[in-house]
Amino acid sequence: MKELNVQPEAWAPFAEGLKGMFTEPVLLEIAKKYGKTPAQVILRWNVQRGVIVIPKSVHKERMEENLAIWDFNLDKEDMEKIAALDKGCPSMLDTRKISEIKRVYDYLNNPVLTSL
Repeated sequence: MKELNVQPEAWAPFAEGLKGMFTEPVLLEIAKKYGKTPAQVILRWNVQRGVIVIPKSVHKERMEENLAIWDFNLDKEDMEKIAALDKGCPSMLDTRKISEIKRVYDYLNNPVLTSL
């Protein structure tokens, strides 16, 4: 992406909390180390990699939490631990699956609801 001057953007950095993201033991351990939440660690990890993050929330407390990521830096070891969590497939929308593409195209007829 750098070669083509494309700026990566995490338009859903929390993947709507799917697949136990906020209870992931590695993220909980790192969050405890820095006195932060797993959400703050996720945002900081992305920012330190040069990814623009756009976290969505309608809750004032979470908005404030999302902004409180500028007073710490993850060390190299923690950055690598988080990167190792990559499962090689998207958490929210796997465009390699035709069923997912159909779900998106049929959203108005069959909206996907989340608990968040």
